[in-house]
Amino acid sequence: MIVKDIMTTKLVTIKGDDTLSHAANLLRQYQFHHLPVVRSVKKPGAQPSDYREQNTLPLLEGLLTSQDIDLAVALAKQDSSSALLHQLWQEKRVKEVMHRATIRVTPTTNVAAAAQILVERGLNCLPVVEYENVEDEAQTVLVGLLTRSDLLMALARSMGAFEPGMELTIILPFGDLTPLARVLLLAKELHVQVRSVMAAPLEGSVPQVATLRLGTINPSPLLVRLQEANIAYTYADPLTEGQSHA
Repeated sequence: MIVKDIMTTKLVTIKGDDTLSHAANLLRQYQFHHLPVVRSVKKPGAQPSDYREQNTLPLLEGLLTSQDIDLAVALAKQDSSSALLHQLWQEKRVKEVMHRATIRVTPTTNVAAAAQILVERGLNCLPVVEYENVEDEAQTVLVGLLTRSDLLMALARSMGAFEPGMELTIILPFGDLTPLARVLLLAKELHVQVRSVMAAPLEGSVPQVATLRLGTINPSPLLVRLQEANIAYTYADPLTEGQSHA
């Protein structure tokens, strides 16, 4: 899976010359925590008189976060009386407060690599950029944002969380994938849909269990066959939301 598959593309952006007051209103209105700061330029080949949005490119200049605004307010409190506080921070320009967002990814970046960057750098989002030749030099064009929420939603979708069904966990002794292969063959034989399979090691270097999302709420025929084959499993009962073991 690559960043392009899960990134947010419907973006609310802001310009460097906009005021912090305007930025704060946007953050409040859309309940965001960050705004990309862009500069619009004509696409190569666009006519000089054509100002339509689809004929411009948003060049990434930085990122403004709610923490950046909080810091600007805190500094204004230190440097002014309460009478001037509102005026001092609200009239500041975005470009005076934003940070350059030098850590970026591209649409073809592997999602796992992007997630690692977010965690290791303590970031909440990453600008997604492409590089185009504009005005005879390479420019950074903003094409999306990747947030922690995007990653969590992608994980939930990949595990079939938004589809009806149930979760089945297969025990993998010493990381042996044979039980998982046998379960998949049984599911095919019984025409039980498997929406997702995950066998990722939570500790050490080998997976100890495999989690399957089944597209059924009546797993009894499959569970009977698992017991007959002496395959150890647990499952989340969709009716009681409890764990059953065998």
